[in-house]
Amino acid sequence: MSSEARPGRIHVAVEQHLGRVVIDHPAKHNALTFDMWQSLPGLLDELESRDDVRAIVFEGAGDRAFASGSDISQFGEQRDTEENVRRYNATVERAIGRIGAVRKPTLAFINGYCFGGGVAIALHCDMRYGNEQAQFCIPAGKVGVGYHELWLHRLAQLVGPAHAKEIMFTARRYTADEARQMGLVNRIQTREETLDLARTIAGLAPLTHRASKLAIETSTAPDGRDWQACKDAILDCFRSADYVEGREAFTGKRTPVFRGK
Repeated sequence: MSSEARPGRIHVAVEQHLGRVVIDHPAKHNALTFDMWQSLPGLLDELESRDDVRAIVFEGAGDRAFASGSDISQFGEQRDTEENVRRYNATVERAIGRIGAVRKPTLAFINGYCFGGGVAIALHCDMRYGNEQAQFCIPAGKVGVGYHELWLHRLAQLVGPAHAKEIMFTARRYTADEARQMGLVNRIQTREETLDLARTIAGLAPLTHRASKLAIETSTAPDGRDWQACKDAILDCFRSADYVEGREAFTGKRTPVFRGK
């Protein structure tokens, strides 16, 4: 089946302790259909439940796009009534929220277009890396839709209120270098460099990553902070076999083998 005829899908793969989440709809620049949004939480549940997955990388199929947002061609059918709008929006919100709730480190590699809902996916990953061809845009003002308030909270945290307002008010495209200067991406680098970084992260202590992520996310949460959960996660690190392994490897001048336990 040609890419023109193939329906969009999101598929996952696991290799070398990495979970890869691939947004695969190249005929439409990896625009996400309703079914693709609906499938994402379950796929992430699967990856998070696997002990052999230490980090998760999001990427787009092909070399033209990461994700160009929701498939607008479905809006006439899927978002034609207030009831359907609520159903569609709740499905997308659940998918994006699930990305943000993943306890393992998440990275987005942006290869080409990253528009609308694609930006929301990237925003909810822990780190973002783009190649030289990456382009960023939130065209909500051109379509007349409202961008979710919590997504804008994340955007403003990364780039600051003034840049966030410019992004939303102009609906223009930003280059990879402009995105880097604003703080929207961590660095400009290749896919292989991003995967190498993810492998490095996956080789370190999973419980330490979990505690660090929880504390950092809690410190910037817009709706209340549970510091006790952060303290408990830190204690879990010191109670773990990984802590013993890390100490012994350090004193023995060898590479530790962490098991997340």
